[in-house]
Formats: sequence, C-alpha cells, structure tokens
Amino acid sequence: MKRLVQNQFRRRILFSFLAVVIGFLILNGYLRYQTARSDLITEYTLDITYQFPSIFNEMVSSNYIMPLQEGNKSQYYSSSSDDITIVICDNNDNLLWDSMQKGPPSHVENICTDLPKDENKPILIEKPSGAAFISHSMSIESNNDLPPRRVILLSRMEDKISRLHTLKLQLAIAYTTLILIAIFGVLWGYKRSFFPLNKLHIELKSIKDSEQEKLIYSYPEELEPIAKTINRLLEQQDEQSSKYKKAMDDLAHSLKTRIATCDALLYQKEPPIADIMEQLNDMDSVIQHQLKRALMGSRGISKHHTLLSPIVDKLTKMFTKVHKERHIEFIPNYNDAQTLPINYNDLMEILGNILENSYRFADNYIILSIVERSEGFNIHIENDGEPLPQDKIESVFQRGIRADEKNPGTGIGLAVCEEIISSYNGQIWFHTQDTGSRLEIFLPHQI
Repeated sequence: MKRLVQNQFRRRILFSFLAVVIGFLILNGYLRYQTARSDLITEYTLDITYQFPSIFNEMVSSNYIMPLQEGNKSQYYSSSSDDITIVICDNNDNLLWDSMQKGPPSHVENICTDLPKDENKPILIEKPSGAAFISHSMSIESNNDLPPRRVILLSRMEDKISRLHTLKLQLAIAYTTLILIAIFGVLWGYKRSFFPLNKLHIELKSIKDSEQEKLIYSYPEELEPIAKTINRLLEQQDEQSSKYKKAMDDLAHSLKTRIATCDALLYQKEPPIADIMEQLNDMDSVIQHQLKRALMGSRGISKHHTLLSPIVDKLTKMFTKVHKERHIEFIPNYNDAQTLPINYNDLMEILGNILENSYRFADNYIILSIVERSEGFNIHIENDGEPLPQDKIESVFQRGIRADEKNPGTGIGLAVCEEIISSYNGQIWFHTQDTGSRLEIFLPHQI
C-alpha cells in the first residue's frame, strides 16, 4: 500500500477516483432513500383523494366548514379511516375543533402551534417519541360569520415509517458493503494499472546497474512507443560506444607508425623538416578522419526530414567544376520538396562519396532517382560508364577495397557509406547490369 501512494501524482489519482466512486454510491443511496420517502407522500395523496368525500363530510359536521349545498346534516358521516385526523384552528392558533375522540395527546400543549403551517404541502414528520405522521395544512377564508380557519389533515405513518427505517438500515449496510468492495476494486485496478510503470522503473534501474541491456517486458500499447524509443536509444548508445572504441583503436594504430617515423627523423643529424611536416599533416588528416567517422550515423531518437535538393545542388556544382572538360550531364529524377529520413551531415557524406565516384566513372550522364514506398525510400544512382566488375560488387564495400586502381584513393568511401546507412537500418548494394553501373540505397521510414 505504501508503494501505491509513494508520490503525489499517484496519491491524487487514487484519492480522486475513490472520492468519485464513494460519492456516487452515497448519492445513489441517498436518492433511493428520498425516493422511498416521496413514495409515502404519494401514497398519502392517493389515500386522501380516495377518502375526500367522507373527510369533507366530517369537516362539515364540525359546523366550521360550510357544506357545498344545503341539506340535512344528519346525512353527513365520519371518515372511514382511523388513520386520518382532522384539526381546525383559527389564525391565532386556537383549536376550534378536531376529530379525535379523546382530544389531542396530553403531552401536546397546543396542537395548532405544534404542527407546521406550510400551505397545501404534505410534510412527513417524525417525533422523538416515535410518532410519525404526514401533516397537510389548508387555509379557508372567512365566510358566513365564520372566522378565517386553517384545516390540518393528519395521517398516521408509524407502521410505514418503520419500513422506511428498515430500508434505511438495509441501504446503509448494502452501500457500506459496496463502498468496501469498490475500495478494494479500485486499489486492485490501481495497482494493475500502475504495474507497467513500476516494471519500467525496475527495468530502468536494472539497466542503470548493468544487470540487463535493454527493456524486455511486454508493455501495453500506451507505453510501447516509450519502451521502443528507450531501447532504440540504448542500442544507439552501444553502437556509438563501439564506434568510438573502434575509431580510437584505428587512430592509435594509424598514429603509432607515423610517430615512430617522426621519432626516427628527429634523431638524425640534420632532421628533414619537409618529411616531418608531411608526417604531421598525415597525422592531422588521420585524426580528423577518425573523429568524423566516430560521429557518423549519430542519429539519436529524433526524426529527420532532410531536403535533398540543396545538398545535391551543392555537390553537383562542385563536381561539375572538377570535371568540366568532360561535360557530364546530371539528371535529377525527384521533386524539389523531396526529403529523406536521414541527418543532414550523414546525407552529405553519403552523396559526396557516391557522386564523386559517379562523376569519375560516367561517360555522358548521371541519374539520381527517388522512389518512395510503404516501407521507406529507394535511392537509385546510375551512370553510363563501365560496369563494376562482378568480383567486386560485394567486396567494394569493405575497407581498403577499391574499384578504381588507376587513380589514388583510400578505398574507404563506400565502406563509410555502408556504415552510415546501416546505422539507419538501411541497405546499400550494386545492381548488376551489362552497361554502366547502378547503385541502390534503401532507407526505411523512421519510427
């Protein structure tokens, strides 16, 4: 129980829901009880309506109520109901007449003042002595030398009010039981509802303590996107850590030979400054490359919508100047508003490497096409140059493997492209064809 209300947010939800449930049950019980009381008034009204002729006749026999038409008073008879009593008072609350054979009870000083004066409104009255009755007061104006009067009809309700009290007790017991059941039901539902959040808290603590690598519990639909995002972020963190480690290992290996060379050159009688500077420039290039490589594909959990046209325009403008004597035509097969789900710098690196190779091998033209599918985007880059040798279609994506042995290069451009695209769960491959070469890239929609 302590865990259920350990923070303010949970306490607010629990107590608010309990207040609503308990309040609803109490209000429902109260309304049912008031309905039962109203039924007594309705029953009284029907009884009075049924017996009104005899009640009126009895009031006429008091000589304080005028008959509807002249006739022999001996024709008038008393009410047949022993439960209905008639009391007539004047405006000064003096008792003029009553239908009680023994008169008002001895403990009542003045029945006219002891009864409510609400006009034409039946009222259920319960006395501490146990007496229960309905009082119905009606005013009559003065006529035929008779002063203004107030007629009060009293209907005894002791037997019926006892049933009402029994109903009240039954409702109290029933709704108390329902409230207890509701409390336990709310607590159970509350615990079940917050179980996934508690599980998420436990799993995150386990990941923090290095007891597990990712979230493995099957979370409900509402929390599933959060769980997937956390797992994706953890995977990217691991990938980035591995990438940094690999880059630093490569950096250390690359610098080791150059540092040894510089050390040997410095110990010569006349150190060759040009050779030393060349080694230092190489070391600077290696450091910049490895740091840039370590940051490639760091997409995080944000969704990217990078415009394609500005990047392609910048690159084609640069390569057209480099190869201006060859008059290579670049043909874009996409609209100006085309976007791709990839980081700007990553897309610049990928297209920079691929277009550099395309301009180098193309004879007359280069075509860049984008096709969007339900799964993601297909990117096609083709040229009309010599086709790629069959034995290098797959190996060309390995570090150090070069398709062009005639021109200088490192052989890592396509390998870097594959690493970046793989970090987006994409694919890159060459399409086999007889003339020219066609490189295809698939980038899935980001989730």
